[in-house]
Amino acid sequence: MVREDKKSLQQTLEGFTVSPLPKVRTSRGLILEWDRDRIVRQLLEETKLVEEFYGGDPIDEETARSIAFSVEQKILKLNLKFLSGPLIREIVNTSLLEKDLIPYRNVSTRVGTPVYDAHLIDVGRGFEAKDNANLQENAETSHKKKADKISKEQYLLQMPPELADFHLSGDMHIHDLEYFGTRPFCQDWDLRYFFYYGLMPDGNGTKASVAGPAKRPEVAILHAVKALGSAQTNFAGGQGYYNFLTFLAPYFEGKDYECIKQHMQMFVYEMTQMMVARGGQVVFSSVQLSPGVPKLWRDKPCVYKGKVWDGKQAPLRQYGEFEKEVRLLFKALMDVMLQGDYWGKPFNFPKPEISIEPDFMDEDEDFNRQNPDIPTYRDLYLMTFELASKFGTPYYDNQIPAYRGAGEGISCYQCCAYQFSSMADDDDYFDEKMYFKDGKHFSMGSWQVISINCPRAAYKAEGDDERLFAELKKLMDVATEVFKIKRRWMDNIRAKGRMPFAMQCPKDPNSPNGEERGPVAVDLEGLVYTIGIVGVNEMVQHHTGSQIHESREAFVLAVRAMTELEMYAKEISRKHHMTIALARTPAETTGQRFSVADLIDSRFTNYAKAVIKGDLESAFEKIGTTFDLPIYYTNGTHVTPGADISLTKRMDIEHVFFPIVDGGNIFHIWLGEARPDPRGLMDMAMNLCKNSQIGYFAFTRDLTVSLRQFREFNTDNSAASSGISIVKGKIQT
Repeated sequence: MVREDKKSLQQTLEGFTVSPLPKVRTSRGLILEWDRDRIVRQLLEETKLVEEFYGGDPIDEETARSIAFSVEQKILKLNLKFLSGPLIREIVNTSLLEKDLIPYRNVSTRVGTPVYDAHLIDVGRGFEAKDNANLQENAETSHKKKADKISKEQYLLQMPPELADFHLSGDMHIHDLEYFGTRPFCQDWDLRYFFYYGLMPDGNGTKASVAGPAKRPEVAILHAVKALGSAQTNFAGGQGYYNFLTFLAPYFEGKDYECIKQHMQMFVYEMTQMMVARGGQVVFSSVQLSPGVPKLWRDKPCVYKGKVWDGKQAPLRQYGEFEKEVRLLFKALMDVMLQGDYWGKPFNFPKPEISIEPDFMDEDEDFNRQNPDIPTYRDLYLMTFELASKFGTPYYDNQIPAYRGAGEGISCYQCCAYQFSSMADDDDYFDEKMYFKDGKHFSMGSWQVISINCPRAAYKAEGDDERLFAELKKLMDVATEVFKIKRRWMDNIRAKGRMPFAMQCPKDPNSPNGEERGPVAVDLEGLVYTIGIVGVNEMVQHHTGSQIHESREAFVLAVRAMTELEMYAKEISRKHHMTIALARTPAETTGQRFSVADLIDSRFTNYAKAVIKGDLESAFEKIGTTFDLPIYYTNGTHVTPGADISLTKRMDIEHVFFPIVDGGNIFHIWLGEARPDPRGLMDMAMNLCKNSQIGYFAFTRDLTVSLRQFREFNTDNSAASSGISIVKGKIQT
């Protein structure tokens, strides 16, 4: 802190005669007279954030006046013809830096972007133009990217510099940094909540109309759609429904197939035509689909039309009564997705998460005999593989392995490959949630995702196993400190009512006076913190000289390292009273960012260029002109995509990591442009489910189509190439 003789300073200020200074053009659109005291007031007010973010003291008035005086002298020497608010602020920042008052500078500085960079964003070329394939090229996207740029800079400045530097240097990556200070990451919702309480899109009923519980199927569908759309305002990542069809089925009792199909068509089109998500994109969404009613839910009372049908609020009705409706809903949804849209394109969202469960491995022969016109479980599963063969759309959620806990709890995957569960053994209210007692329901999701740069940890370890594990655990410790900041900031957001949809407590439609409130929509205390891993293949390649598929030594090291981290995640979870999950990061841009960071860092260049994947020659040619280099580290614990090994060998390696990486993982089966026999795909997939630990997988099909010829695109014809391909529903150039 600056310490000067107060009397001397005061005499200096009083004796200084200023020349007339030009008026100030402020960023708020006003022209004001020069006033040195404005700087003093600004510093006294804004540096209160030092106490909030860093735990230090705000600037004192004497120091603030000294800074203001210094700024005025600098401006006089410049002999400027006009002044602007941003220019004055930059001079203030310079004066703070000169006196080594860095925390005060960090909270007083501006965040923003040069005019040229802002223009590039407007025309689709600037600031992470290819970072999100789901964004559409429109004005909302430009607006979002400008806001993202400001927000990312702001949150890094608000963090302690030593933590922010881990992100900036490429040791780790804070995902969805633009939303770090305002919202959680992702959420899987319990549809029963909205079927009981109705829909309050703004979360408090002040800005949007409030709808009571749906009584008709079309209203139930629209409420399901709008709830996910509304959730986009409070969450940074994917939104989904688990057990979607079972909870929806009572609304379709006695409806014929054409009616059911029409409603499923409405659901899919609504989800893919609502351009309401962040930056004017469709809702990043998924639905967990079972071909029948899971055993866990068959004897549970239905929740719909604003009541719990438990024999008290309404006559006893159980989900097991609606097996027929669930099967027809499943078939209808598959039929709609197989058809594609009006031009024959695949539907990008909601991602169908096909649940492969022990409950449906054997047919219900009694039901099949009594309902010969209703598809069997095998018939329905086969439809999903027809969809996989045609478009590569479905993801498969394998709940057969013991570690998935099928039949003993609630478990699901998000379409971003993060896994969530709620088990009877560790949830004191599990039974109450199953029965929706007093509105208790399941709420599963993630607060935040931070990925760690595994190859860099290997570079620092210099061949020492224990040092490698120590470097990785150090990054997990740093991530945990960032999680703590997230939790503290979000407590402030919650206290100020800035997450109304997630924190809504709607009126209970069955309370005696109609004024009693239900439980909060999202149990934020139950959300997990996710540490993602990137580049395990390159980590062991540097450390052992072999890639994960090339030697037993490399494979064993990868397994040991992940086991060490999984055990450490449990340790720090207990220590810091937060649930920390280890996950494979489904973010190709993070793998690119880490590889670029290591290539351009002179400490790691030689190490990185020996293991980096992609076009290294082109990367070296472009270094210094762009950070968008055609290089990457392999995702998670995967075998590198270009490895020349069989699918069986790849499966043998990757399936081992699924029980270890408990926060989520995925296994990719690449189909290229082939369209294989759906029955062959199903036989292979069922064998995979029954004989491996792979918990989540997808068939990825490359579709090359011409946008100009979409009208001619149909089920039998993939139109001529125009250089645009659709991979897993994402348009890539």
